[in-house]
Amino acid sequence: MLTIVTRRKGKVGKRTKPPSKPSNVRLAILDAARALYFDHGVDGVSARKVAAAVGCSATTIYIYYKNLDDLLHHLRMEGFALLTRYLQTAGGASAIERVIDMGRAYFRFGTEHPNYYDLMFFYRFRELPKPEMIQREIYALTLLRDLVKSGVENGEIRADVDLMVLTNGLWAEIHGITSLAVSGRLWQTAPGQHEQVLEAIFEGMKRWLQP
Repeated sequence: MLTIVTRRKGKVGKRTKPPSKPSNVRLAILDAARALYFDHGVDGVSARKVAAAVGCSATTIYIYYKNLDDLLHHLRMEGFALLTRYLQTAGGASAIERVIDMGRAYFRFGTEHPNYYDLMFFYRFRELPKPEMIQREIYALTLLRDLVKSGVENGEIRADVDLMVLTNGLWAEIHGITSLAVSGRLWQTAPGQHEQVLEAIFEGMKRWLQP
C-alpha cells in the first residue's frame, strides 16, 4: 500500500492513502448511511461519518442527496420495497384467508427488520418525502385495498362498510400489534403469549370481515 511519509515535531510518521473513490458514489453513500443507521440509529448518521466511510468529502453527499433527511428517506424506501415483497407472498383459499396471511407477513416484516420499521413509522422527519416516495409508501397499502376490494366483489367480504374504512381498519389492527412487538412492549406485557395475542387480533379481523 502506498504510504506518505510526513514530519511532525521532529518525528517520522506514516499516513495510509485514503480509500479510492467508489465507482457509484450515490450507492456508496446510501450503503454507508445504512450501515451507520443499523449500528447506531439515526443519531449515528452524520455527513462527516458517511463521508469518512465512503472516502469522500462531506459536501459530496449533498451533490447526490438534498440533506440527511433525504438520505434517510431513501433508506425508508428500501424498507417499503421490502415490506411490499413480504405482502406479495400472502396466499390462501379465500379473500379473508389472504388478508390474514398478509397480516402475518406484515408482522413478520416488522419483527425481522425492526431497523427499517423504526425508520418507516417511528422516526419524525423534519421534511416530508418527495411525492414519488409517498406514492411508493401508499402502494403497500393499495395491495391490501385491492385484496379487500376483490373479496367484496366476490361476496367473500362484507359490502356494507366503505372499502377504505375496511382497509384502514385492518391496517391499524396489524400495525398496532406489530409496533408493540417492534418496540418490545408486547414481549413485556404478554411474555410468552405474543402468538396468542396475534391470533386474537386475526380472529377479530375474520369476524369483522364476514359478509
